[in-house]
Amino acid sequence: KLFPKVITGTNVFAHIDDINGSVEVVKKILLPDGVFVIEAPYLKNLLQGLEYDTIYHEHLTYLSIKPLRELFEKFDLEIFDVEFKDFHGGSIRVFVQHKNSCYKISEKILEIEKDEERFEIHNLKKLEDFAKSVEDHKVKLLETLEELKRNGKKIAGVGAPAKGMTLLNYCEIDINYLEFVTEVSKLKINRYCPGTDLKIMSDKELIKKKIDYALILPWNFKNEIMKNLNIFKNNGGKFIIPLPKIEII
Repeated sequence: KLFPKVITGTNVFAHIDDINGSVEVVKKILLPDGVFVIEAPYLKNLLQGLEYDTIYHEHLTYLSIKPLRELFEKFDLEIFDVEFKDFHGGSIRVFVQHKNSCYKISEKILEIEKDEERFEIHNLKKLEDFAKSVEDHKVKLLETLEELKRNGKKIAGVGAPAKGMTLLNYCEIDINYLEFVTEVSKLKINRYCPGTDLKIMSDKELIKKKIDYALILPWNFKNEIMKNLNIFKNNGGKFIIPLPKIEII
């Protein structure tokens, strides 16, 4: 039998409905000096950045270091290092080995857990406060769009990722607010945003339809999108960034 020395799970670990079963399998097949690496959105970033648009059907678990450590300890595994990444609005890359294996446990593991305690991310009150902030954000975003519409401005959405569909549906943003949504993917163009009556069109329509404001739905890629749509800005267009705070650029 061939057993792996390295097992990776990049942006899939939080999608698994049976995490215990998956970790149990990793324990069985990982070589004694092997490493299990997972990368996933970080709960602390989600709460701090008000990233409620990442809460949707395929994300079953929202990860942080303390419960992950406790999970791996159940199977005689241990976290020996953690890296922070900017992807998805803030992600963690976690390195795991068999208990007392060859890698020294980084001192920052304890510091990260202390930081999680200070921020109280495992406290129910913190989650309740987050929920209230989400409700407030919805009101403010709709007020922003309504004011622009009252002033005769035309608004379109840019990008049609899963997180964007969550934002549109939760905030009840439809054709009363947006003219349409644009995409670069030919697989999505001429289709509709789920749960809305918003048609997905090519980015070129921003200029053709004389759109004044573009609401960037994949806001975590805002810099790349604004750069790619520089012609829209040069034609007088402005961008609305919905999260983590509402900005007009």
